[in-house]
Amino acid sequence: MKHDISQQDFLRQAMKALDMTREEFADLVGTQPRALNNWLLPEGSKGYRSMPEMAWKFIQLLLDNHHKNH
Repeated sequence: MKHDISQQDFLRQAMKALDMTREEFADLVGTQPRALNNWLLPEGSKGYRSMPEMAWKFIQLLLDNHHKNH
């Protein structure tokens, strides 16, 4: 699925909005910090991995819920 924002920007904005470290955010979304670090690499970089669509949707739900409660 095509997104309007880069994966890297989406993740950085999510961590900032939730005021979480990489380790805290990885734990919240149920992934290893190493996987999160790979998702945070610029697209095309060595080690870059696309985030599963399920993760995009889950993180968006977390953000939507956070914004409703703040």
